[in-house]
Amino acid sequence: MKQLSCLTISACASLALALTAFGGPEPLPSGKEMKEVAPAPPPECFNWSGFYFGAFGGYKKAVVDTTFEGTDSWLIGLDNARTISAHTADNLDTDGGEAGGMIGYNFQMGCWVFGIEGDGGYLWARDSFDSGTFVMPAASDKSIQQAFRTNYLATFGGRVGYAIGNWLPYFTGGGAFGNIDYETRLHNVNTSGAGFYRSGDEESNDNFGWYVGGGLQYALSAHWSIRGQYEFIDLGSVSFDSPGSFPFDTFSTHSRAELREHNFSFGLMFKF
Repeated sequence: MKQLSCLTISACASLALALTAFGGPEPLPSGKEMKEVAPAPPPECFNWSGFYFGAFGGYKKAVVDTTFEGTDSWLIGLDNARTISAHTADNLDTDGGEAGGMIGYNFQMGCWVFGIEGDGGYLWARDSFDSGTFVMPAASDKSIQQAFRTNYLATFGGRVGYAIGNWLPYFTGGGAFGNIDYETRLHNVNTSGAGFYRSGDEESNDNFGWYVGGGLQYALSAHWSIRGQYEFIDLGSVSFDSPGSFPFDTFSTHSRAELREHNFSFGLMFKF
């Protein structure tokens, strides 16, 4: 009986081996299956390298913090100095448009894009203030006028972005150059018994500053592209001191204006 059991087990093992050999090795995966599991190729990106030029237009928000105050002899009677300060404009914030052009060059490493660009434009940004007539504690009635304007802006800086298909999001920053024109005037309204008095002046400076921003550019074809861009620009300040008119020359004033800009623009470019 024992011998019969051993023979039965041996026969079953031999049959299993024979069936395995007959069935052959497990089939290899087909090419279709291999293709389905292969990683997707990286997305292609547009070639932004080369020189380009273009034109732009945009909206500008000028943040203009202003100071106009009485100094020297005005400080002897503090109420006089406080009255002057109370009737001045703390800011001449304004908005306007800009139109101009740009030229630049891009070079590319894979989908990373690095470039330099120069821009120049004419600005329509100006504002003014008139206090009307106000009463001074120990002097004749006065009036104050203040005015601000900026006419142009030029920037030169770098760009870095990463191309995604035909899109190019990027950051930019560099130097800025523009003008700040600030005009002030404090004067008598009624000269009867008090004589003529005036203090103030106009100062126009060409200032160097800085900017930082970013944008999104889209390639319409191999040569043409469009973009939207935002820049924050700081152009510093302009300040001056003005004596009063004779014989009130010691009744002087101090004027100061600081300019920062929020610039939004839309551009059309041609790449060689």
